[in-house]
Amino acid sequence: MRYRIKKRLVPVRADEVVPEGEPLVEIMSKEEYWKEYHTKYQDHLLMKSMERAQYCRADLLKGCVIGTLVIPVKKELLGRPVVFGYYMDQSRLILIDDSGEAEKILHEMERIQYFDKTCVSHMFFEFLEYQVKDEIEFLQKYEEKLAAMEDRIMSGKRDRSDVPGAILRARKELAKISSFYGQLLNVSQTLTENYNGLLKDEDCVLFHLFSGRMARLTEHGKELREYALQIREMYQVHIDMKQNHVLSFLTMVTVIFMPLTLIAGWYGMNFKNMPELNWQYGYQVCVTISVIIILIEIWYFNKNGWLKR
Repeated sequence: MRYRIKKRLVPVRADEVVPEGEPLVEIMSKEEYWKEYHTKYQDHLLMKSMERAQYCRADLLKGCVIGTLVIPVKKELLGRPVVFGYYMDQSRLILIDDSGEAEKILHEMERIQYFDKTCVSHMFFEFLEYQVKDEIEFLQKYEEKLAAMEDRIMSGKRDRSDVPGAILRARKELAKISSFYGQLLNVSQTLTENYNGLLKDEDCVLFHLFSGRMARLTEHGKELREYALQIREMYQVHIDMKQNHVLSFLTMVTVIFMPLTLIAGWYGMNFKNMPELNWQYGYQVCVTISVIIILIEIWYFNKNGWLKR
């Protein structure tokens, strides 16, 4: 699919000839790109980059920019990302995509139409902007999700969900999205440097602004990841406190019954000259003393607040 850039994207028919030098955006599959462009060094380098694409990158070459975009899917951040390759010179922007997502994005960009599109570099800037257009809202919702998790932990409510697993997943997702922001930051900084002279000064300003935005998003992502780490530590403290309460309770039970164990062991020796064994009220006195000891210990523990912890 091909589009002219005339303040907006204008579809080009398959049989239509586009004059040389007219700004053009084209979507191609890897097979189509390799079939039409395979004679230059940058074409081989781009295909090689796409075969093992794991991160966003931009390479400034003589007269062009090539690279890859590896975009995580918000609904499943730990799943398979969307991968694009791109080639840009002064008059062409070629998006290499086998998934069909690039065409959907261009249609959506044309629908919302923030600014007039004047050149391929401006178009590529808007394409990058589109990838992060809802990131502030996304990060705010993720922060609310972490806050809700923190509230559940602090309230002490029983939750069947795997809290450690949820925290671990959150940290992995935030690490991935923060890495994505950092990669886009590197791409925009590389384009801002413009050491091959491909971009105009006003285009460099746009990518410089994009760099600032990505730096803020990267910092926000790191803060949320630290927040998730704090929640994990708080959860561990909460678990330790519960274990300490259990151990304290078991210790108090042991202390309460220790005198009774002593009495049972003492009179269990059955020596012949133990008058209490043959005394008519020996059993009643032993029970009464045991009850009094237990009550005194419970009163003492309660007075010191140990039973309320």
